[in-house]
Amino acid sequence: MTSVEDRLTALMTAPLESLVDPGHQVRPTAVRGWRLPEPDLFALAEYGLPDDVVMTPSFQSAAEPTLVPNLAGPRERELATPDDRFYDLGLWGSHDLTPRMGAVRGDGRVLAIRSAPLTAADLAPALREYHADLYHPAVDFISSSVAQFVDLSWRWRAAGPLFVELTEPPLGCPQAEFDAYLDRCDDCERIVLRGFERIDPAAVRADAPHTLWGELVADRGC
Repeated sequence: MTSVEDRLTALMTAPLESLVDPGHQVRPTAVRGWRLPEPDLFALAEYGLPDDVVMTPSFQSAAEPTLVPNLAGPRERELATPDDRFYDLGLWGSHDLTPRMGAVRGDGRVLAIRSAPLTAADLAPALREYHADLYHPAVDFISSSVAQFVDLSWRWRAAGPLFVELTEPPLGCPQAEFDAYLDRCDDCERIVLRGFERIDPAAVRADAPHTLWGELVADRGC
């Protein structure tokens, strides 16, 4: 069997249609009325989104966008304007603190949309002290376009499980063995991030390591 590294490298350039699993594919029932660039409409209609990774796709059925941004501060205003409206694509995660995924009417960017910024006050009391500086804006960046978002989603669905094959050494192993394991995890992470950067440079910018895609890949289980 080829190495995890070789398989990750191949996944980053494989044809998108080869990565789509019809058994876990969610497509909107009607997008032709949505005002998005044609490549974005095609990607949604043809490939949709996977339903068994981080996101929980659930497409709005209305023709007009249903999400309105809360421009709570400067970070939000860098990404959206008061006139922007978003087509609801579902949840970025699977619990009630995760943002919704919104496609910007007109230009097709995919942004994370919350009703308000997420801060320590939103956590359980026992956790607030440990996350006192927590701040996730009400509007955050995910992908430069719906088409790029669809592409990255299916590639991550294929790539993520491969990290499980990087078996952690047993407790008490030599430090050199454990360091080699961590180095290999980091190498695999870099393969994915470089592949993502080729598809959507803004999604995993080197000058902004805490993008949502960057955090997802870093929290890969290694």
